[in-house]
Amino acid sequence: MKTTLLIQVFLAITSIAAFAGYSVDVHLDKSDGYYKVGEETVCTFTLMNDGSPAVGEKLRCTVKLERDTFRQDEFLCDGKAQKITASMDRPGWFFFGFEIIGPDGKPRQGKGIYKHSRKPTIVGEIGAMYDADRIIALDSRPADFDAYWASCRTKLDQVPLNPKMTEVDVPLALRGKVRCYSVEVQCLGRTPVTGYLAVPVDAKPKSLPAYLNYQSMVWQDASPSRAMEMASKGGLSLHVSWHGLPTGKPEEEYQMMSQSWYEEGGKAGDTDRDAWFGHAMYLRVMRALDFIKSRPQWNHKELVVSGGSLGGIQTITAAALDRDITIAVVSVPSGCEYNGYKRGRDAAGLYRGKLGIARLEADPRRAVTLAYHDGVNFAPRIQCDIYVCTGFADESCTPSSVFAFYNALPAATRKFMSTHPSTGHYGTTKNTAGDERISDIFRSVTVD
Repeated sequence: MKTTLLIQVFLAITSIAAFAGYSVDVHLDKSDGYYKVGEETVCTFTLMNDGSPAVGEKLRCTVKLERDTFRQDEFLCDGKAQKITASMDRPGWFFFGFEIIGPDGKPRQGKGIYKHSRKPTIVGEIGAMYDADRIIALDSRPADFDAYWASCRTKLDQVPLNPKMTEVDVPLALRGKVRCYSVEVQCLGRTPVTGYLAVPVDAKPKSLPAYLNYQSMVWQDASPSRAMEMASKGGLSLHVSWHGLPTGKPEEEYQMMSQSWYEEGGKAGDTDRDAWFGHAMYLRVMRALDFIKSRPQWNHKELVVSGGSLGGIQTITAAALDRDITIAVVSVPSGCEYNGYKRGRDAAGLYRGKLGIARLEADPRRAVTLAYHDGVNFAPRIQCDIYVCTGFADESCTPSSVFAFYNALPAATRKFMSTHPSTGHYGTTKNTAGDERISDIFRSVTVD
């Protein structure tokens, strides 16, 4: 198997608060966070306040085994390092989350406490993986999976691109170097492909590598600045939204549009593979590729796709369905292993947790719909070089689901994994190997 496992090793991690305040100096006895089934994980931690060990505070450590609470312990901080141990009897993921407990018995939160604003009570976190290479998803791949996506491709081919391009301003530092366009490309489904295309000025036909970035789950415009940044390095660069809503609107307007457009929180129609709300996004994935490949500047040799979280499953889909892609950089992907809860893990994406799983089990047609859109089921089709990353403190797109996808990739596919025991979601986990590969490609480009 042509597999390289790249692991970022950090001996300790200190959570950074919004300003000087609390943090946890926490590390595992294995600095990379990898363990074998039956081994014991020793987690050593010290609550810090303004850089010094805290005294007198009550610290709670919640240990989760996949989605379920495994144990919960409280410690009175005395300024010294303390330890908690745990062990797993099967392949999977442990999460250690720390909260400061106030006099009312509730976790404290707010500035000076949280590690990330979306986890307002978590003052520190770390995770461990057990036998990550043995995490295998249950087989849910429909027999007609390839034929179905071939039929989607045929239907999409019948729709003309009909691109609309409107030039937008570029920063003073890039004027004369880069041109940028707001783009709208016709597609099947409720919305077109929308985003920003940036091109080096005076680039000749068939002279540039192409780079396509898929947006994560945010109610925002696609990023013209990131498109321009990549173009300034010598690439044909396209950044697309996940939703296909019009470009150039303020964030508040996207939030307002979502209230009527985002039906059932993205779950509408999920008893039918064609009618599911999320299906149209997968069609836009393909159509964005059609558009960038139609640009005369593309050199027809290098085509890089990337994305994180929801952008990660879009990148997986792109790599699986388009043979022209040469490199895929997939960071903390969503949409992998929707049936993971049947192995004691969790469902994926919008179906995580008890409510999501209950919805899946309420109608078996939903599992079928999601099987056609599961990253694990796309994995066997991927032939390009692929760079994947996950953080062991990621409770949104769990490392087990990422490894279920990674382990489903073909043996002949060159694949690379970057991990970190103390990083999680929301841009905190870096795809070290993938980012380096992208940098190498664009450092070698000379724009005529």
